[in-house]
Amino acid sequence: MAGFWLFLLVGRLLAPGSAFNLDVESPTVYSGSEGSYFGFAVDFFAPDLSSMFLLVGAPKANTTQPGIVQGGQVLKCNWNPNRRNCQPIVFDATGNRDFAKNDPLEFKSHQWFGASVRSKDDKILACAPLYHWRTEQKAEREPVGTCYLHDGSKAFEYAPCRSSQLISDKVAEIVSKYNPKVYTTKYDSQLATRSANAAFDDSYLGYSVAVGDFSHDGIEDFVSGVPRAARTLGMVSIYNGDTMASMYNFTGEQMAAYFGYSVAATDINGDDYTDLLIGAPLFMDRGSDGKLLEVGQVSVYLQQATGGFQSQAMKLNGFEVFARFSSSIAPLGDLDQDGYNDIAVAAPYGGEDKKGLVYIYNGRATGLNGMPSQVLEGQWASETMPPSFGYSLKGATDVDKNGYPVTLFCLPLGSFQRARPVITVNAGLEVTPTILNPEDKSCELNENGQKVSCFKVKFCLKADGKGSLPRDLTFHVELLLDKLKQKGAIRRALFLHNRQPVHSKNMTVPKGGRMSCEELQAFLRDDSEFRDKLTPITIFMEYQLDYKTAMDSTGLQPILNQFTPANVSRQAHILLDCGEDNVCRPDLQVAVDSDQKQIYIGDENPLTLVVNAENLGEGAYEAELFVTVPPQADFIGIVRNKEDLARLSCAFKTENKTRLVVCDLGNPMKAGTKLSAGLHFSVHQESEMDTFVKFDLQIRSSNMYNNLSPVTSYQVDLAILAVVEIRGVSSPDHLFLPIPNWQPKENPETEDDIGPLVQHIYELRNNGPSAVSKVMLNLQWPYKYNNNTLLYIMEYEIEGPMNCTSDMEINPLKIKVNEKNETTNGGDSRSHNVNRRDLSAAEGDVQTLGCGTAECLKIFCQVGRLEREKTAILYLKSRLWTQTFMNKENQNHSYSLKSSASFSVIEFPYKNLSFPEDVHNSTIVTTNILWGIQPAPMTVQVWVIILAVLAGLLLLALLVFIMYRVSGVFNES
Repeated sequence: MAGFWLFLLVGRLLAPGSAFNLDVESPTVYSGSEGSYFGFAVDFFAPDLSSMFLLVGAPKANTTQPGIVQGGQVLKCNWNPNRRNCQPIVFDATGNRDFAKNDPLEFKSHQWFGASVRSKDDKILACAPLYHWRTEQKAEREPVGTCYLHDGSKAFEYAPCRSSQLISDKVAEIVSKYNPKVYTTKYDSQLATRSANAAFDDSYLGYSVAVGDFSHDGIEDFVSGVPRAARTLGMVSIYNGDTMASMYNFTGEQMAAYFGYSVAATDINGDDYTDLLIGAPLFMDRGSDGKLLEVGQVSVYLQQATGGFQSQAMKLNGFEVFARFSSSIAPLGDLDQDGYNDIAVAAPYGGEDKKGLVYIYNGRATGLNGMPSQVLEGQWASETMPPSFGYSLKGATDVDKNGYPVTLFCLPLGSFQRARPVITVNAGLEVTPTILNPEDKSCELNENGQKVSCFKVKFCLKADGKGSLPRDLTFHVELLLDKLKQKGAIRRALFLHNRQPVHSKNMTVPKGGRMSCEELQAFLRDDSEFRDKLTPITIFMEYQLDYKTAMDSTGLQPILNQFTPANVSRQAHILLDCGEDNVCRPDLQVAVDSDQKQIYIGDENPLTLVVNAENLGEGAYEAELFVTVPPQADFIGIVRNKEDLARLSCAFKTENKTRLVVCDLGNPMKAGTKLSAGLHFSVHQESEMDTFVKFDLQIRSSNMYNNLSPVTSYQVDLAILAVVEIRGVSSPDHLFLPIPNWQPKENPETEDDIGPLVQHIYELRNNGPSAVSKVMLNLQWPYKYNNNTLLYIMEYEIEGPMNCTSDMEINPLKIKVNEKNETTNGGDSRSHNVNRRDLSAAEGDVQTLGCGTAECLKIFCQVGRLEREKTAILYLKSRLWTQTFMNKENQNHSYSLKSSASFSVIEFPYKNLSFPEDVHNSTIVTTNILWGIQPAPMTVQVWVIILAVLAGLLLLALLVFIMYRVSGVFNES
């Protein structure tokens, strides 16, 4: 069976895929009495070759000792997951020993027996560090501590501090000299450090211990942590295992970091020399914000073959604040079977809800891997104390003799997990041939005899591993052709048997046997079905172990070696017409021209670029013309009505906010190819600062070499052109006097009291193509002549971006304006307009009254921005001052009343561009006043209407008769 790992709190995987061979899916759980601190100390116990147990200390457990409260105990647990019971081992069944009644010699309550547990062969040593005793002469209690040695049948007390002797290295002497009635046994063989002066009191010498050969003499030396030495910098000392002489001292670098809180010794880099690991769980490091954070640290010192250690220690910092990273460190042995020992480092207050974390670090030739390969997190909280998962660790023991070491992770609640057997797989993949000739079509695709170009794919597997593994291992194998093509893209190769790019199957491989291989046929699609002929076709093989068929009788599943990739790939290339090396080196050139050197802003006529593309080298695959379209332009399409220009397939797209027109030039664009094409663009000004529009052109291909042409640019200048015109009209353009039934009033009150309506309408129009931003419009209106009013302005209206002012008051007499505006085509209620007039009496007697002869009112208007085809209109509503023209001296005369308007363009909305000069014009609007008789409307006689109706009916009958005769002739035919 596979080896076991004991976690006295379940460990679970934090980062999927980062763990290696711990079976974290099905832990076996142990538990002790509530509040007993079950799991405070642990060890393996193998009294003989056929037995294996777990020793678990519970230092606050209650026992059957009379009169003792929480004396503590050590339990022996069966490591078999099917029989996980724990039984206490009896080391001491007695209560306190007394000098006399009610005068105790020792104090076993709360002594924390089981706080430390160690075993070797059939011997178990368990200690109670808070055991107290006193002498008969002194009443003070002394916390000297005590230990018990159990040899399988009896227990022997060993209290070196009570006897003033520190270490005895002979178990036989402890057993032989033990006498329960003698409290201060003297031992002959002992080892002790030299006494230090009072300055070294409270430095905590011996706070942590480890052993290892650091003198190259084959004798294990002693390592002791002294976390409060050197003014709280902390120290670790190594003592010679034979003489207890000091050999090496390591001093911490940060005060109060508790350097030496934990120590461990093991060979990390596989050079057969013991290396040293020192923990400082209160070490502080600066975070990204520069503040000091307590993260903990492990220092790794590698021993050299020449003696001593490397001068520069490797540092491993913790990952969480206040997690107490490095509170315990344990060598694990070669967990992943790579030839280097691994270690576990605990952060008992890390993880979710501070349940504790244990990090697994793998050894390597250069030292310890800087990142953990596995992180385990405690899952269960304790109600009486912090969970502290990993508070104590024990490892590097092959429990079930299967080649995998076992490690214990401890807490006041327990579970263990087994190490999963590691399977190492060698995978092979071959493609024949690796150069695929699309013209060599030697395989038949279907029953119709369609020929295709084929190649062979051979895939192989070989597997081996330690531990309890079945004779045959089953793997799920998947092969994928053209792996690098994105999902949804056309795969250029397919398997012949299923016409799919994927093949899956289960493959059985004998454990430790030879390579197991299979071979498949694949084919290349017709080159008309895909564009990419340059990039290699990647054949990808991936395999997965069938864990259910590989697990042992207890349900333990093996795992694949994480250092061996679970996939393999090979590449095949399509044969190209590129010479012997099958590598095409094109020579791409592009040129551009246009008959338009400048573009008027707003002009709707497209800009046409004529592009000449040429390949002077070898074939260019997936050749495309890329035109970078500036923000001032939009792509319209290609030129199709010229025979000398190629009709390319072009599309507009955006890449990384760059607007492009991409045109296909061929796949391949063969050597010597010359292409000319026309591209239409509309151009506008994106910003008022723009003065030109620039296009960048380049040919790109998917070739490995010379895949780009030089970038060619074409620049067209922007210019301004605005054709602005002004038009005017009078409504009505003629008025006849005298007006029937009209009588003058000395003080007119309404518009009709003055005379008929006369409107002059001026329209300012920008025919473009460019816009104007400021136009000055000036109007002159014939107002008076010889102190007599001519046209009395009632009001004016504007339409469009225009503001106007006048040099005189409008409607100074405050004549009431009609609420309903009269249309330009209508008159007042007395309708003075006519369709025809009799000019015979006044044709030669017309007097012009304009601003040259009459007194004029002036109106000044400022027109704002006018885009192309936009207008600004000024409506002037006036009344003919009829009384002026009804005077005797003015009767029987005709008059021509003329208003005039002129404009000048002042500004254009374009900066950095030259303005056109002298954009101005003017116009005159005339209203004719004629003296004569208004003719009556002409009428049509009734007999004329009747005659026209009869003639129409006769013509209709004649047409019907002709159509009838024609249809009859066709029927006979």
